[in-house]
Amino acid sequence: MKTTILLLGVLTLGACTINGVTLDPNRSTSAIAPDYLMLTADEQIIWAGLTDEERNRAIPFIQNGGTLVASLGSQ
Repeated sequence: MKTTILLLGVLTLGACTINGVTLDPNRSTSAIAPDYLMLTADEQIIWAGLTDEERNRAIPFIQNGGTLVASLGSQ
């Protein structure tokens, strides 16, 4: 019974924070970048705050030798 209550309590949380980064459960893309992008720790933090559109634009840019920050342009 306690396990069920604990599980329901965890599931009702709106957003959670891991290592100071708040993860939005409504986002469809993982807050962790794919390993093949080989992002630095600072870039991983930036990645966690990007929208899905920004991530989709950044992936090919990074794969072609660009950086995550440069893929964002002037926004």
